Amino acid sequence: MKPLIQLCLFLLVFCTPYTHASTLITVTQTVHNKSPITLQYEQAPRLVQIIQDSLVNSHSIAMTTQPEAIYWLGAALYDYSSESAFQQKKRNVLNALKTQYTDMGKPEHIQSLQSLSAWIENQQFLKREFIPLDYDSIRLKAALNPLINGSYLLTLPTKPKDVTILGAVTQNGSQPFEQRQHANEYLDNAMPLSDSNNSFAWLIQPDGTLHQYPIAYWNKQHIDIAPGAIIYLEFQGVKENEQALNQQILALLKHWIR
Repeated sequence: MKPLIQLCLFLLVFCTPYTHASTLITVTQTVHNKSPITLQYEQAPRLVQIIQDSLVNSHSIAMTTQPEAIYWLGAALYDYSSESAFQQKKRNVLNALKTQYTDMGKPEHIQSLQSLSAWIENQQFLKREFIPLDYDSIRLKAALNPLINGSYLLTLPTKPKDVTILGAVTQNGSQPFEQRQHANEYLDNAMPLSDSNNSFAWLIQPDGTLHQYPIAYWNKQHIDIAPGAIIYLEFQGVKENEQALNQQILALLKHWIR
């Protein structure tokens, strides 16, 4: 269990007066914030109540002296009950990546797989509830305002200044966000492998939506990439199991805690 999740669970169990509450929400600006707050409800609250209470206390989780606006496109609600399952999913991906390069005679490919493994190893994943969290949206439409019961992590980030490039590239990791920049330019900066999908990449926007992004000369078109997005380039052309591996990685990345 990662230190931050251990800290959050400690706060949930020991720092609240009623540990039998039906819903416990840990609110933070980012997974790296060491001072989250905990909201506790005796009865399952509506989502709008959680967001409203989080906004009232948002100054407590700010990581700067001058609080910035919440980046609602990247706000996310994660289910703590999925922790064990997602630890196993993460291990499965890491084991699959290691198996992929164990008997491979392509140094650049091995470097890419190891770079991606190192990135995933350092990240945290939980089941993300793909529901709108923007306060103005959910308070006006009952269908977007469900009851929330259980233990959750709510992240209310500020607008990031980067985009994350992963997959069949030499340099897995973040790059500075550039307005209206095409996926090809981000991928070129990360140095794509010759054994990669040269027709499409995958774009995971900060709200978790997944888009197939055309990148070839014959199908090239522009899709706006939001700050905080992930661009994933598929491995292709070396081993028969690469498509299954790509899908396994994408399924995990959609639940990344930013």
